[in-house]
Amino acid sequence: MPHAPVAPGAGVGDPLPPAPEPSVAAEVRTAATGTVLAHGKGVVVDEVAVAERARPVRRLTVSAAFEVRALDYELLIDGKPVGRGLLTENLDAARAVLSEDVQLKPGATVTYRYGDEAPVTVGTLTMGGPR
Repeated sequence: MPHAPVAPGAGVGDPLPPAPEPSVAAEVRTAATGTVLAHGKGVVVDEVAVAERARPVRRLTVSAAFEVRALDYELLIDGKPVGRGLLTENLDAARAVLSEDVQLKPGATVTYRYGDEAPVTVGTLTMGGPR
């Protein structure tokens, strides 16, 4: 699976949560779309079942053309980092597990960035599944 290594100490004094354990990361990357909580152009937030977790996890998927690079991509909602991008097999999306404290709201802007580069806007959230 394509994914840049997580830097030692990632998550310690880092604005991003640590990457999920490898077995959870693998399921988050590959699980079919679950219950859609929010969506937008190029963006889906869904709940997916993960074998190693008692409860489903919320997953943010950002669709764009990604490439494997030395650092993880950061996924942001309204400018706040919410997760490390786990790249899909064909590099057409980055996915992240959202912590329970991430609040979803209509109109929230979803972006991604790499290192010190300017964030790239993907879309805004509409609550619920596509109509």
